Formats: sequence, structure tokens, C-alpha cells
Amino acid sequence: MLRKLFLKDARLNPHLFWGVIPFFAWVAYALREDGAPVGMLTVVSGVMGAATAATVAAREDRFHATALLASLPVPRETLVLSRYLLAAVAGAACFLGAAALAALLPWSSHALGSIFDPRTVVMALVIAGSSVAVMLPMALRFGLVGVVAFFAVLQVAGVVLFFIASMFGLRQPMRLVFGSVEAGLRALHASFADAGASALALAVLAGALWLSYRLSVWLTTRRDL
Repeated sequence: MLRKLFLKDARLNPHLFWGVIPFFAWVAYALREDGAPVGMLTVVSGVMGAATAATVAAREDRFHATALLASLPVPRETLVLSRYLLAAVAGAACFLGAAALAALLPWSSHALGSIFDPRTVVMALVIAGSSVAVMLPMALRFGLVGVVAFFAVLQVAGVVLFFIASMFGLRQPMRLVFGSVEAGLRALHASFADAGASALALAVLAGALWLSYRLSVWLTTRRDL
């Protein structure tokens, strides 16, 4: 049943998957630059692919297809699980697509060791998995409104922070905040050189995804479609 649901998503939403082509064209262009951050490119690609599951859920809700799916003799737990499966497959495919470009394009000078650095792979899993754990419950419960609200809150928060910084002369503290975030991400990436830290991060991620899945099931089973 999971396989059929996965194929249904792929067949009914092809434009969402073909829509990543312009992004990969940009990745190919970015790889022309000396010192292109291949790790960042592959990680962002993985996150973008994983977010496709939330986009598919939101699109189906917009066109009232979710109610039709819920009327089929398929447990809602299976429907929810299919979304998490789609996120895993799409995220892995986009990560590998960006990695393949970095490895095969003649103008890319990145070695396989740097492209498939275990630290980068773990980082992609952590960031993409965390995004899925946050976004999917909102998309499954509130549909397109939930996805739009998630990004709108982030955008409004960013605008408000920059406005406050400009009005009250707090630009230096803001630079310190964003600099601290960047430094934290770099430190997290570096910590994954230790196998124990990587295992701990993946264990925490697995727990977060399981809680996210159970929350999604709880929200979906109580949703009046």
C-alpha cells in the first residue's frame, strides 16, 4: 500500500518534482566558482527535496483531494506514513543529485571525499529531518494554510528583527546573533567528525521524527475532512 501511495504522489504531482530543475541548474552554475561550498549545496538540496512532501500535502488539501484519500479503505496512519516516506526519498534523491553534479561536471574540482564527507551527510540528515518534523504536521493538519503560515511567520519575524535593529541602532547585536548561528552550524558540522556525536544526533533526530509522525497521526485522525 505504501508503494501505491508513493507512486500516486509521483504521478499526480510531476510538476513539483520537475520544478527542481532550475534549482539544479543554479547548483551547476555555482560549482563553476572556485571554493564553491559543496557541502552547503548538497545540504540545501536535501532540505528542498524533503520539503516536497509538505508541498504535496498542501496541494492535495487545496484541491480537496485529502478528503477523497481519507474515504478510501486505507488507514490514515498509512497515509501519514506515506508522506514521511516521500520526504525521505525526495530528500535523498535531491542530495544525491547535487552530489552527482559536483562529482561529474567537468568544471567542478571537488573530490569525492569532500562531496560525500560523512559530516556533511549527517548534517543533511539532521537539518532536512528537522525541517520535515516541523513542517509535515502543520501541512497535514492545516494544509496550504499551515505551510504558508510557517514561512510567513519566519519572514515576518525576520523583517521585525531588522526593523528593530535599524530603529534602535542594534545592528551590531543582530550581527552577533546571526554570526552566532553561523558559528553554531559550523561547530555542529565539525562535531560530526566524532562518531559518538553523530550517533547521538541521529538518535535524537529519529526520536523527533517518531514524535512528529505520532503527532501527525493524532492531528489527522481528528481532522474533519
